[in-house]
Amino acid sequence: MATRVGNVVGKVSELFNEKLVQVSLISAVLFWIVANPQVFGFVENTLHKLGSTVGLNLRLQGQGLLIFHSLVFAVLMGLSVRYVFEPLLKKSLVNSNQ
Repeated sequence: MATRVGNVVGKVSELFNEKLVQVSLISAVLFWIVANPQVFGFVENTLHKLGSTVGLNLRLQGQGLLIFHSLVFAVLMGLSVRYVFEPLLKKSLVNSNQ
């Protein structure tokens, strides 16, 4: 019984480390996309154009633009963990118990 518990703990630990690497890699890719200077310029221009169509002078620059990109990064990370990694983790745990 003790070895069975040890095996389960070992598999969960191995799976967690694997998922940690995957989350780290997807974080790096998302950060590279969201923090790219060309994306900053595109978002700044797009927000300004959208704001002007509804009569707002929406000009995000500097810290405001950085905060906006940080929020976008957080939302994308949350969505990727929730809808990509959680289902994979559950599937891997079910497969490892069989």
